[in-house]
Amino acid sequence: MKVLVIPEDPTLDQYILKPIAEALFRDLGRKARIDVLQDPHLSGVDEALSQKVLADIVTENPMVDLFLVMVDRDCNRMKNVECAAEREAEHPRRLVACLAVEEVEVWMLALHREELSGRWPEVRSDCDPKERYAEPFLREKGWLTEVGKGRKHAMRELPTRWSSLLSVCPELAELRDRLQSLLAASSS
Repeated sequence: MKVLVIPEDPTLDQYILKPIAEALFRDLGRKARIDVLQDPHLSGVDEALSQKVLADIVTENPMVDLFLVMVDRDCNRMKNVECAAEREAEHPRRLVACLAVEEVEVWMLALHREELSGRWPEVRSDCDPKERYAEPFLREKGWLTEVGKGRKHAMRELPTRWSSLLSVCPELAELRDRLQSLLAASSS
């Protein structure tokens, strides 16, 4: 199965999203080739949830079995939840969206929540956790000069903390369940 992850910006997000997508399919017991969209290079959630942009991506990638849109919820300031649902409806069984509460960096931070300056519920509910928690955490660890400004290094904990991640980021557990249902329906 070929899966294309569509981020709002692959520059840094790819180092969080690809390992998570790989873990999802491993958890589901499904072999999948996971790629993160690089071309076109999207810059922002408005592009990643654009009806035209996503339609073009789906059309230009006929060999992809599943498009996985993984973007920030951003406190739903731009109605990302509604836009994501509309895009899914336009590409049934081919496109699934998962909105990170509130940014994809929170998924990375979940792997290190015992080391964070704030309490986990505060981190989860903050509308700008990248600036308030992720960047200071990566700076404190000395990882900002590494690949993906430290995101790749921070994600090394994922294999041993996968179940924990699902328990504290329910949107990922919901995504896993939705994918399981989708894959079961397509194989029957």
